Amino acid sequence: MADAPLRVLIVEDDPMVMRLNVEYLNRLDNISLVAQCSDAPSALDVLEHEEVDVVLLDVYLRNRSGLDILRHLQRTGRDVDVVLITAANEVDTVRAARRLGVRDYLVKPFEFERFQIAVEACRQARHTLKHVSEHATQRDLDHLFQPIKANKPVGSDGLPKGLTAPSLAQIARAILALEEDTFTTESLIPATGMSRVSIRKYLKYLTERGVLGESFHYGQVGRPSFTYRCLDQGELTALV
Repeated sequence: MADAPLRVLIVEDDPMVMRLNVEYLNRLDNISLVAQCSDAPSALDVLEHEEVDVVLLDVYLRNRSGLDILRHLQRTGRDVDVVLITAANEVDTVRAARRLGVRDYLVKPFEFERFQIAVEACRQARHTLKHVSEHATQRDLDHLFQPIKANKPVGSDGLPKGLTAPSLAQIARAILALEEDTFTTESLIPATGMSRVSIRKYLKYLTERGVLGESFHYGQVGRPSFTYRCLDQGELTALV
């Protein structure tokens, strides 16, 4: 029987960063977004009335520190994992986060791969605790306390499930034909005839392999805009 979705609460007062967190969560499987809160009181209210597994928490919130939420969770003994996603990198804040039991700490700006590792580590730990017998084995403890890399199913051609070598070659050719140093998903649509969603999957794969670099900037409305640049032209050429 499959595990229930991981129930996530986002606490972030910057609307653009909030959108990015939601965008990144949407890339992950089996996630349930419980609520999006912009301040500590509303987050505490959600925690009081809803079941939450993971909190993605900013430190710099309006009128109150996100660390107050951590202190509340510690006082009440709630079984909730917290990942700090914040611009706060002062040593005192880091020390406080460790004392208060933060599972992971991401400093803005952050990349999707690092975000994925943080969330999947929370999922893995909760899965292990749910299924462990009376006495934990060393493997169980390793799953609980060691950082992980996200494992993805692959097909017979070595590509992640859902990707094909011919389409990857088509994407590579389209990138190599571009005259600009940087490009977006939309830049590849005319040359490939593929949908934006499909192209994003291939760009994500190439980014994770280190062939492309990914960056984002916040627009005035809508989702953050992702841009890419080629980091390894030789590797890209080899895919054609």
